Amino acid sequence: MSSYTLRYFDLPGFAETSRLMLLVSKSEWTEEHPEWPQEKPNQPFGRLPVLIEECADGSPDFVLCESGAIERYLARSLGFFPSDPKKAALQEQLRDHMVDIIVAYVQTTITPSESANEKLNGLLSKFKEVLPKALKENGSSISSQSNGLTYIDFSVYSFFKSIIWNCRERESEHTDSFKGLWSPEVIKLISNVAAEPSLQSHVSDDKNILTCLQ
Repeated sequence: MSSYTLRYFDLPGFAETSRLMLLVSKSEWTEEHPEWPQEKPNQPFGRLPVLIEECADGSPDFVLCESGAIERYLARSLGFFPSDPKKAALQEQLRDHMVDIIVAYVQTTITPSESANEKLNGLLSKFKEVLPKALKENGSSISSQSNGLTYIDFSVYSFFKSIIWNCRERESEHTDSFKGLWSPEVIKLISNVAAEPSLQSHVSDDKNILTCLQ
């Protein structure tokens, strides 16, 4: 059986989904927080996260960069993607849209402008429109044929955790913009993830996710 090392900063960000999958799968893994930017030149692409898989058969370590590639590799390897490839692709699509929102949101805080706000609001508007239906139809834990937590459950949970963290750290004026995403489907999904027994120590400080955007 493989063991893993996940390198990232000590914050939710673009490693949280991978952390959740590693924990729920009960994988053998550790997390490293490299000194930054001192360790930047030592990372394959000069950025984090980085996943290192050590194979039990003695074959060379497998090193993977970029959060999306890491998440998808783990989701497939650990069995968190739906068996239907179309549903899996739809989960990936939703994840990519959430990343677009996070990037657009950070941009509004770094270089505030009317155009940056318009871009973020446009992404949020579309996300609000598609999210409840997508969660019910694309293999999440709240779908009618659910077999437990899947990749999109972890992705959506991590998205809201990261947004809340960023809004607090940056005292954002956009907090109200995210409240419109808070639907019964999202609340149920987040509750499902937070109730997972193998995550209790990890999510113990996350309980207010269910209330802070209400």
